Amino acid sequence: MTGQYPNLSDLQSRPLRYWNIDGLPELMMGLVWILWGGSFILGESLPKGTARNVFWMFIPAILCLSGVASNWAVKRLKERITYPRAGFIEMKQPGGALRLATAAVAMVSAAALAALVVRARAAGIQTMISPIFGVLVSLAFLVASVRMKAPHYLALAGLSLALGLAFGAFQLGWESLNYLFLALGAVCSLAGAIRLALFLKRHPAGAAE
Repeated sequence: MTGQYPNLSDLQSRPLRYWNIDGLPELMMGLVWILWGGSFILGESLPKGTARNVFWMFIPAILCLSGVASNWAVKRLKERITYPRAGFIEMKQPGGALRLATAAVAMVSAAALAALVVRARAAGIQTMISPIFGVLVSLAFLVASVRMKAPHYLALAGLSLALGLAFGAFQLGWESLNYLFLALGAVCSLAGAIRLALFLKRHPAGAAE
């Protein structure tokens, strides 16, 4: 009798597995961050005057619409690319080594964030904005890697932390955040493109059938 009923835990976890199998979320997220960083840099490069003021008036709309559009694009692309090839695929459970690495990144990120906050009080938040943002993005990737069973996010967490600290060393103030967006976007886009290429290779069209 029990064989007649679906596994409810498996059904509940399928959307997460489906969302992380093909690299499309990372690819689109990276493109959005590149757009944000490029927009900020363009806005800063415009001469002071009406054109610059008008451009910055549209920046909030650009940020909001790009986020909504990327989410829509990922869903449409998954309908056309992912589901016909693979449907819902089981993700591997994290092993002991991965759990230890996750804990290590978490401790390093937390310690870095605490140190940056203390230093920011003395040096000013402007000089520490990139390291702080890098640490926050790193922690976000770390949480996502655990909750969504996506081990590749752990690598992105480490890269985010490293990039944030590296750009902070240039002491460019708020401007460094713009270039950090570009760098993070490039990394995420590349990671997403590689994972998408591997997914297409492993799952030819019609495989789900």
